[in-house]
Amino acid sequence: MSINIEGTFVSQKINKIRWIPEEYVETKHFFTGSWDDDENSVKVWTFESVHDDENVENPRELSEYKVAGDVTEIKLTDKNKIAVSLSNGEVRLLEISAYERNSPLREIYTWSKLHHINSERCSCTALDTFEGDIVTVGEDEKVNILNGRRGDVTRSISDTDSCSIHSVCFLKLNEVITGNLRGHMKIWDIKRDSNKPVASFHFPGEEVAATCIVQHPTQPHIILAGSECGSLAVWDLRMNKFPTSQLSAHSSGVTEMQFHPENPNKLITCSLYGDVWDWNMESLTKKSGDSYVPLDDKATMNVTSLIPTLHKAVNSIHCSKGRVLCAADNEAIYLIKNLKY
Repeated sequence: MSINIEGTFVSQKINKIRWIPEEYVETKHFFTGSWDDDENSVKVWTFESVHDDENVENPRELSEYKVAGDVTEIKLTDKNKIAVSLSNGEVRLLEISAYERNSPLREIYTWSKLHHINSERCSCTALDTFEGDIVTVGEDEKVNILNGRRGDVTRSISDTDSCSIHSVCFLKLNEVITGNLRGHMKIWDIKRDSNKPVASFHFPGEEVAATCIVQHPTQPHIILAGSECGSLAVWDLRMNKFPTSQLSAHSSGVTEMQFHPENPNKLITCSLYGDVWDWNMESLTKKSGDSYVPLDDKATMNVTSLIPTLHKAVNSIHCSKGRVLCAADNEAIYLIKNLKY
């Protein structure tokens, strides 16, 4: 079957979109987080068939949880809980009913003023989750570790950088990697008392922000970062001083990346230009360090465009089997169906 794309206007710029995992059945429910609105929100949606036509699905809003500030990230902490970061420096842990998806989201914890410069709040720019723990980064150069089970802050690392941090990823329980506005990548051991990173390296080329970071799902020593100029860099953390590969990818900033949860050789990326691309990453993720080949052009890779270029930012993507959700600044949600994986 060929790829099918369905777009729906939702009257909000959507900054983050996430499938809600389901057991035993194909998921139809998802979260969205808005930005640049008078009043932003986290919403729960479901897809419904139109007029008994199972080939056409429209999203229907089930519930809304209003927030003060832009939603900057949504990550699952388990199958029914999400951590939500906001541009006012807050992080909230919210729960959705396992049985009634249309029930309002329930607030479990709120961490207020996590990120601030002097007395002024500043944005919590990104977060990641690992087995109930949450790491947050922000414009105040701070890294916070939150315990999602107890609701406390277990560690704060201050003065980590000379500029704001824009991306973060858990490497393992006690290690996180951050990327800042100047492209500095740093690895932190969150169990150590020291405020110094255990490793640091730099995005190649001119100083560009590292906008997103992902870890390879089956080879945890491999890290990919996207930049504000649209390039992708690949590091092998066993020899991390220089990237093993760099790809001239999108024509503008990479907004999000995700390895397909069932195919570690498939990477989905999106950009500020409105692209959504499907990459075959097998040649970049070989197990032998000697077999890496530097690449400087995406033409060397097997890259497929999944939707026509929107010319407005696609801010977020999320894969589940053969279905990909896309959220854009044109106030629309897109469902890509029949993706081969």
